[in-house]
Amino acid sequence: MSLWLCLRFPQLSLECLAHRPEYPAVVIERQRVWVANDLAQLAGIAQGQSTTTVRALLTTSELQIFERDISGEERTLEQLEQWAYSFTPTLERWWGDSLQLEVGKCLKLHGDLGELVTRLESELKQRGFTPCIGLAPNRSAAWLLTHDPAGPLMDTCPDFLPRLQGLPLSLLREGWTGEFSDAVTHLEKAGFVTLGNILQLPQQTLGKRCGSRFQTWLGQVTAESDTTAKDFKPAPVFHDRLWFGFEIRNKTELHPAMDQLLNALARFADAIQQQITSIEWQLLRARGPADAFVVRSSTANNGIRHWFELSCLTLEQCQLGADIEGLALQAKGFQEWNTTARDLFDTAQSGESLHQLVDRLRSRLGLQAVQQINLCDAHLPEHSQHIHQDIGLDGMIVAEKDQRPFWLFDEPYPVRVDSDTLYWNGPLTLLSGPERIEDNWWQEPASRDYYIAQTETGQPVWVFQDRRNKCWYVQGLLP
Repeated sequence: MSLWLCLRFPQLSLECLAHRPEYPAVVIERQRVWVANDLAQLAGIAQGQSTTTVRALLTTSELQIFERDISGEERTLEQLEQWAYSFTPTLERWWGDSLQLEVGKCLKLHGDLGELVTRLESELKQRGFTPCIGLAPNRSAAWLLTHDPAGPLMDTCPDFLPRLQGLPLSLLREGWTGEFSDAVTHLEKAGFVTLGNILQLPQQTLGKRCGSRFQTWLGQVTAESDTTAKDFKPAPVFHDRLWFGFEIRNKTELHPAMDQLLNALARFADAIQQQITSIEWQLLRARGPADAFVVRSSTANNGIRHWFELSCLTLEQCQLGADIEGLALQAKGFQEWNTTARDLFDTAQSGESLHQLVDRLRSRLGLQAVQQINLCDAHLPEHSQHIHQDIGLDGMIVAEKDQRPFWLFDEPYPVRVDSDTLYWNGPLTLLSGPERIEDNWWQEPASRDYYIAQTETGQPVWVFQDRRNKCWYVQGLLP
């Protein structure tokens, strides 16, 4: 048996905008009120009133009037779809202001129905949304029950038909895009004002009076099951935001919102079975451009604590601008799960990994502050290494021989020879060698004999004699 949970957002047009909830707010479309918040409604403002009436009823300077942003509503519903995908894969939009979630198949994952609804309401409230919730075996009934003032019935097999009885028939004008407007008008003229009035009539009689489409719909709204929609396939792009309703004056005030958004991102990444490689934070203003900064990781992962720590370190280096009232998180850098094998007892992960250390240093000092020496396909030592910003354990230099130095100079330093004694920062004593290296025969031939020498202070150095000019040079330092 299917169980659909409908989330209807009656104030979506206002909640998708940056507004101050402590002040009266109105959304206008074609100079008429489309949505008003509770404070505005208490002043007598209702849907359909003109802008002039609104200003006459509310003369306070704190009145907020916005033009309806339909594209903003669509973007908000897209974000809510991504958020809801972490609860169930079967979901869809409904009538432009609602989401339908099939939750019957995922109740074991979330505990019981009450826990799921409580969690949904809590997370939506934190995001600034106030949903009306309906539960029924089919989507049409679930949407209708979002208008029931008694709220959702926490039952996995809800007896929904009695709750439909008292709902006004006029809801059919609102939810079915005017398709049933004529039928509802005829029924209201005949004295039918609630759904219960028509549910008691024979469907065949209704079909003759209101048409076969209305009769078919009536069978759907009373059905004990519903056709399962295709699973939602989100794009590998995450975007979510939170509005605070006040100006942020301290960076630490952003931390709870960052943690909340990162939790949502991690759930989304787990749901699409991919890992995060980079994120972008946007410090939002009600009016004006946002301030943004990017956080990157040298290895893809979904660790919330890891991303939170890197974000806080990067935020410390940023200047907090004025009029910041919201926070958004966007992630486009996803990749497939890392399938690298790990120790059964996790002994290698007991401390901080190299990647975590590199990420923390880069977040504090900058992306180019930490680099790695990688090997090149060349025999001459000064050409065999290069500096690279990508840190990878696979690219780390591992000495094949004990005679290789841990530090190579950019260019070899000349060594003075006096009475068969080598001098570089004092006299040098040869300890072992030679090792001959030859290369570049096709352009400028090089032939060298390398030795390990030692300074007066005991520092081992790597020196060589150029076999062509018989001069000596020091190439690098050994551990």
